[in-house]
Amino acid sequence: MDIIITGAGLSGLSTALSLRRANPFHRITILERSSHYTALSPTSSKSYTSHEVGAAINVPPNVSRFLCHPQPGRGWGLDPLKQEFVKSEGMLVVNPQTMEQMGQGLDHSRNEEVWGGGALWYAHRVDLHGGLLGLVLDTNNDDEIGDDDGNEKEEVNGVGGMDGKVRKGWVRIEGGKEVVAYDPSVPSVALSDNTVLSADLIIAADGVHSRAPEYVLGHPNQPQMLPDPKLNTCYRFLIPTAEIADDPDTKFFLDEDRKEAKVCRLWPDVKGRKRVIAYRCRGGEVFNFVVMLRDETSTAKREDWHAPVSKSEVLAKLSDFHPGILAVINKATDLKRWPLLYRPPIPTWHKDRLVLVGDAAHPMLPHHGQGGAQAIEDGLVLGLCLGDLSSTSSPEELERRLHVYEKIRRNRASAIQVMSNVGFDEEAPRELKGYLKEEGWNGGVPKNMKEVVELEYGPDMVERTVKTMKEEVDAGWEIPRGFFPGFKRQ
Repeated sequence: MDIIITGAGLSGLSTALSLRRANPFHRITILERSSHYTALSPTSSKSYTSHEVGAAINVPPNVSRFLCHPQPGRGWGLDPLKQEFVKSEGMLVVNPQTMEQMGQGLDHSRNEEVWGGGALWYAHRVDLHGGLLGLVLDTNNDDEIGDDDGNEKEEVNGVGGMDGKVRKGWVRIEGGKEVVAYDPSVPSVALSDNTVLSADLIIAADGVHSRAPEYVLGHPNQPQMLPDPKLNTCYRFLIPTAEIADDPDTKFFLDEDRKEAKVCRLWPDVKGRKRVIAYRCRGGEVFNFVVMLRDETSTAKREDWHAPVSKSEVLAKLSDFHPGILAVINKATDLKRWPLLYRPPIPTWHKDRLVLVGDAAHPMLPHHGQGGAQAIEDGLVLGLCLGDLSSTSSPEELERRLHVYEKIRRNRASAIQVMSNVGFDEEAPRELKGYLKEEGWNGGVPKNMKEVVELEYGPDMVERTVKTMKEEVDAGWEIPRGFFPGFKRQ
């Protein structure tokens, strides 16, 4: 199939990777707004460096079990240590005034055993994005398609050239291409320079500000202000670990036994409606900090991850926290403000030959660290659902596969989207019950952190996709050979 993906973020790259692994004949063009991507084509060098921006991100077990598993037949091939991920051993909840530990926290040391081979990893977003980008570009360097004698094979499932011979597919990334409009029926996209591009399928992966949901729903899915007492403001910043270690006033933050190096720490002030979260990334050399709070003066009506904020404002908001925490935060030099706005789940993710993935389908708030993970799950499932289709597949068959994709993904992602409005330690929203019922989740609405983790980490999207494809499409359907190549440990 000829496929256009709008956006080269986590959802776009994951979808492209899954599509190419499922069917090496798919021809994929990724249109990316950023001009950092310039004609990344089938002949581009594999040494390309990601220009993705942002702070750190969770790679939880529900994704790492297939993204980072080294075993062929189980993993996509992203080596977490090569990408400098930090493996979590748990979460500690700490009193923000006294610095005393509260409760037992969460133990992640047995995650791989408990969650089917998946660990919780902490990653810099650039490192995760760069790893995915490398895997995508590697699909352009596979051996040419042919038989054992090097001859081109005959056309399979209608995939071929004008002479009836098979032509190898590719992924091409084109930067500086801003998509401003969609036409689901053609399907096509219009660019800011008035260029119109068409394909067999359009996959909208261009984030929370994508216009694609408007073309799917017939109206925009507008962001909403979160009601009191929900937290509506997030500050993000990174601090080098060495700077904390070298200052006598802050080195207390680093345990002598380095236990803190492998845990996420949470300082919640429930009464004050604010919290601080910190964990290491980039091989432990950098600390990622997230501050979430209720700001009654906030009037933001649009999400913006890159708006600068003064350090004095952040310190003032946390003035009643322990002086040690404030001394650490005082070392930050580049702080960003992110208004936390809510977009509710939508009733469908596709129309005709336009389909949504990632934040374009289900934008999430950062409380559970599942936004990137759910985007990668989308890509995995969509690629598998479309794996054996071609440009000659009927519109009815494509429509059926898009329904299968939604059946596997929409209620699960919508449930986590609703849960992302609150923290692990807060009561789950009431509207969650309906999505869990549709999802077929038998555990009920989670009542504590352990049950939340079971809901988010437990479901296996590979197993569910195999089961659903067998039930809905073909009883003999199997994961395509080579889809999970794994990797050799360093």
